[in-house]
Amino acid sequence: MASKDKRDVETSRLRMHFSQPREALNLSANDMGELLDIDPYYYYSIENGRRGHNLGVRLFYEICKCLNLDVIETIEKEVKYQKDRYKDENDE
Repeated sequence: MASKDKRDVETSRLRMHFSQPREALNLSANDMGELLDIDPYYYYSIENGRRGHNLGVRLFYEICKCLNLDVIETIEKEVKYQKDRYKDENDE
């Protein structure tokens, strides 16, 4: 039997460091998809933690640029997000 990806059954963990600034700018996931030239659903999946576990540098930079975020500060938040997510997955 094939193993099931935990992300399909677990509640996702939002990347608040992306969702809050996006909402503050009154941008939708559709808007972000258009700005980034990616599928809006893919962007939303990144934001809600279902995709982008190894987010590429270029896309990460472009997201930061669209949301007017400081790249270094956002990298620190993303590293914390990744560590916390990994810790939570291993605690189960």
